[in-house]
Amino acid sequence: MRDNITNNTTSAGRGKEVAFVNREKMRKQRYKKVTTGKGKKVGFFESIDLKIKGFCDGCKGFPRQTDKNDWFSPFMNQEVNSFGEFCSHTWGSLQIENEGEYARLEELMDGIRQKKRLLEAAKADFAVVATRENDSEFARKKGEDNLTDAQIRARRKAEKEKKLAPVKKKVAGLKQELKNAEEAFSALHSKLVEDDNTTRLICHRVRDHILMRLDVYWNSALRRHPDGASMPVVPVMELKDEAEEVYLSLHKVLMKRATVIHDAIQDEAAEKEVA
Repeated sequence: MRDNITNNTTSAGRGKEVAFVNREKMRKQRYKKVTTGKGKKVGFFESIDLKIKGFCDGCKGFPRQTDKNDWFSPFMNQEVNSFGEFCSHTWGSLQIENEGEYARLEELMDGIRQKKRLLEAAKADFAVVATRENDSEFARKKGEDNLTDAQIRARRKAEKEKKLAPVKKKVAGLKQELKNAEEAFSALHSKLVEDDNTTRLICHRVRDHILMRLDVYWNSALRRHPDGASMPVVPVMELKDEAEEVYLSLHKVLMKRATVIHDAIQDEAAEKEVA
């Protein structure tokens, strides 16, 4: 029985390790796309291939005008679909990579709210105890009739510190817990925002690359196209990253709440620095 438990625990640990490695691999691949692959400029041999495609399509009368007065060809349609598929894959991979981080972010947000409530309650308790001890600062107890006022104050002060010590320790502990939770939350929130910005940059670079490809193709097709005189000088088309809105909408409410909390933490830190 113990061996089974050990094996199950080991397998679970290995599963977590594999998941972590896979996510790290996904992260490295995502960052690599910024400067390589489809994010690069149109190369020499790539340009030649595009010019040949444009030349052949131009001879066949492609691109052709659609019912919406757009000029399109099977090759251009393929490039548009390729961009949509790339963005969907990239944003989808990011959501898989960060699924645990989103859950952790929500936990930290709940933890911060809870710690703030506990801290406020502890501060209120501290204020009650402090007020009660302050009121009895000059009170004389039985057997203290022969003591001076200075001795009475010294005794009451020592008693006050002793009674306040556990409450003060509790307040200090909650402050540190809150600080740690806010730091962890801010770091995780910044990481998720950075991941979104990096993915957005990748898709923008791929879009620019595809537009450059289409420009080379278009210029070549335009020279041999029978309707070239009536065609626009450059391809009039827009590549939209619809996947971004689809995938980010899954955590839109969560990230909006997180941004409000993050801004509040930053404002509070700035106020403390000024003070």
